[in-house]
Amino acid sequence: MTWFSLQGKVATGLLCVLLACAACDPRQESPTPAVSTRGYLGKAELLNGQAPAAPVSASAFAPGETAITSNQLEGRLSLDTGSADINLIKLFDLFESTEDEELRIGTLPPIGLEVIQDGQNLIPVQRGRQDSAHPYWEWVVEPGKAWDEPGDEGWTRASLPFALLQRNANCTHNGMMSFLFRSDGSISPLSFQIASESCYYLKFDMWGTVPLNYQPGEVGSREELKAAYRAEAAARLPVKPLSDLAEDYPGARPEHFLNHDISTVSTYGFLIDGTHYSGGCPSRYGPLPYCEVLDLPSYSLAKTIIGGTVLMQLEQLYPGARSLLVSDYVPECAGDDRWDGVTLEHLLDMSTGNYLSTVDQEDEFLAYQGPMFSEEEHAAKIAQACSQFPRNSEPGTTWVYHTTDTYIAGAVMNAFLKEQTGADNDFYDDLFAARVLAPLNFSPTMQATLRSYDDTAQPFTGYGLTLLADDVVRYADFLMNSRGEISGEQILNPQLLSAALQQDPSDPGMTVEQGTMRYNNGLWAANLLPVETCPDETWIPLMSGYGGISVALLPNNTVYYVFTDGAQFKWAQAALESNRLKPFCENPAHDL
Repeated sequence: MTWFSLQGKVATGLLCVLLACAACDPRQESPTPAVSTRGYLGKAELLNGQAPAAPVSASAFAPGETAITSNQLEGRLSLDTGSADINLIKLFDLFESTEDEELRIGTLPPIGLEVIQDGQNLIPVQRGRQDSAHPYWEWVVEPGKAWDEPGDEGWTRASLPFALLQRNANCTHNGMMSFLFRSDGSISPLSFQIASESCYYLKFDMWGTVPLNYQPGEVGSREELKAAYRAEAAARLPVKPLSDLAEDYPGARPEHFLNHDISTVSTYGFLIDGTHYSGGCPSRYGPLPYCEVLDLPSYSLAKTIIGGTVLMQLEQLYPGARSLLVSDYVPECAGDDRWDGVTLEHLLDMSTGNYLSTVDQEDEFLAYQGPMFSEEEHAAKIAQACSQFPRNSEPGTTWVYHTTDTYIAGAVMNAFLKEQTGADNDFYDDLFAARVLAPLNFSPTMQATLRSYDDTAQPFTGYGLTLLADDVVRYADFLMNSRGEISGEQILNPQLLSAALQQDPSDPGMTVEQGTMRYNNGLWAANLLPVETCPDETWIPLMSGYGGISVALLPNNTVYYVFTDGAQFKWAQAALESNRLKPFCENPAHDL
């Protein structure tokens, strides 16, 4: 049982997301954090392995001021999750998932984790989503730190940020872990805490201790792994606190870059002139350390990042790929008249002509109740995607939002690439990750994606990426400022990219919501004119994700992003503040 398998509750729950229905979100107050930030994570407490009565300040997991590490950590860590002492406080559970004992939401998946140390940095060998037999959770573990601390008496302290990802879905619950170790293999139990998420329908605090086993030993390819992490860190954009924007750009108002309830926000920020101004990573117990590697769900950002831009890659490599026919490449759709004349670009414009209703999101709610989102294997997903919606108009004439269309697009792209390059190739790993993400040193976390749980391993295409904030702003910059070019080579088709960015009047894409929105090659665009922010039409390209995630690619070559699960898509105020710093809209009529 996964994501939206509670069939009768799906449409109601998701409708609440779009309507921002406060009555559907009876959130509870979290308990007051412990007063001492080191009382829980002192040496005695860590060695004792007893979970505290309540969560503590997030600062208890932050690295200390010294970079000295008298012990070195390298080898395999194994968590005995079956013997863990875990507490969970439910805050909001729309589908009552925590009541389902089979899902075991209040438990952790087993994990064996290889880690190497490079100076003070602790680097997990395996990055990105890790497969799990747990019915609900999968791990992501990110790089952390090791340091000596007064009072630890010969032990070295470690902390690592991590996330629990919902299996077969994109909900992301961020946490931190900490433990003590010695080079001889001595180790304390692991203490952990989760108090932040990007997940509209499930919110909780979870904390406790887990017995930990450490097997010291040299990890293969250790020098290559260290070099790769240094290159990844070096490729990140310079980061400053968002509050510094007022110093660097006199008159700037940093507070105008957040128009959401902070309790719903995982992180937010603004890119201008090559500097990434971060609003930090709030949690229910204070700002999270390791904000630079906070795991963020893509949800439908993947429709742009994967679906739209892989289309642009294929069109650049194989002119005419945009016109590939679904019936030629997806056997499950072949022989069905509804797919006659439907192309790859129709799928990524969501203009197949196959739908039940043009009412916003009505078809999408219906699809959520089927195997596309509840089943794990490709056969079940593609069968629903090909058969659910009947032909009601000619392809290319009517826009209706369907994640099922994006999933079919992934199947077309995979089949076509295999035809061109060999059966063992995969459009995500061998085209997108190999030719875009790896050369630009995007995080290893982003270089993997959610796939069907079978031998097909079909990339989901419409959701399922896990991102870091630097990935988000650099990918937006790659589209907007680098124009899809890497080291002098044009990777993305410039015509399709210009159209998606609303820079080609001859190809504005599909009209959405009475002309106030457009959709082109997986990228939204919003017209600022209807909200009286600009005297003339000003189209803002947008990546958008479930629950309130927005990434705005602004015409002055700046980027604004916010990851929230508060069910509100607010970014216009930030766009206007960006306009004040670098005008793209002359004489705005209204200043939000």
